[in-house]
Amino acid sequence: MVSHVRSMKMNDAVQVVDGSLYAKYILAALLDCTVKGQAIGYRNGAAIALRFLMVLCFVMAVQFVRNTHYVFSVGKDRLIKYWDADNFELLLTLKGHHAEVWCLSISNRGDFIISGSHDRSIRRWDSTEEPFFIEVKRKKKD
Repeated sequence: MVSHVRSMKMNDAVQVVDGSLYAKYILAALLDCTVKGQAIGYRNGAAIALRFLMVLCFVMAVQFVRNTHYVFSVGKDRLIKYWDADNFELLLTLKGHHAEVWCLSISNRGDFIISGSHDRSIRRWDSTEEPFFIEVKRKKKD
């Protein structure tokens, strides 16, 4: 049996939604070009909800990598983006499609993703052992 537990009110129509393992994170891509989310944390043994907002270019799909806090998004900007949901930080951008990317699927092991585009192509993206580096912006100390 399935029953309704709780609702999140959104400002616009919800296009796609995904949740991480144990629903620690819940993401919703809306038609107003935003991705809204909720992270569930614990303080002094009590559950607290941390709401956040990312403004992205017409997100068509979001999906968590299984058993992680990492998420992929695709959209009308022709890009596949890889995010760290703990820090709300963009880690990697993949280019290759020639039109809007409409959908994606992540393998159970997270070792490859498949994306579908308006350019009439389906692409497979394999994980590699090649490291990538995140540029860290630091404030200048006076």
